[in-house]
Amino acid sequence: MSENNSLVATYANHTLAKATVKKLHKAGLDMSKLSIVGKDENKILKEVTVVGGLNELGAEQYSCVSRETIPDYEAELKADRLLLFFHGTADEISQAKSIIDTTHPESWNGNVGCSVYYGCLD
Repeated sequence: MSENNSLVATYANHTLAKATVKKLHKAGLDMSKLSIVGKDENKILKEVTVVGGLNELGAEQYSCVSRETIPDYEAELKADRLLLFFHGTADEISQAKSIIDTTHPESWNGNVGCSVYYGCLD
């Protein structure tokens, strides 16, 4: 099973994104595999990397994102939304997604904003 998988969730509500990060932390997920992209520079948890743009993500996270979706994610950032990136094994991604799905992240068009990319870099 691939170790190179990523999940991206879009949050219009910054408070909800922060609450989700806390839930992921409480569930025991490795916070070093989590990054928040957005204008909100407040430290959500000291173990979480917060960056201002997609180009500031680590290579593992950025390389897993579908090139077709980059303009959509950039549009989300311009609209002052947060992107939550998590990189890990398929089991870790599954666990993170089940937690994230309970918080109902929302993208610009009101749709649930959570995408998973499996097997990148393989």
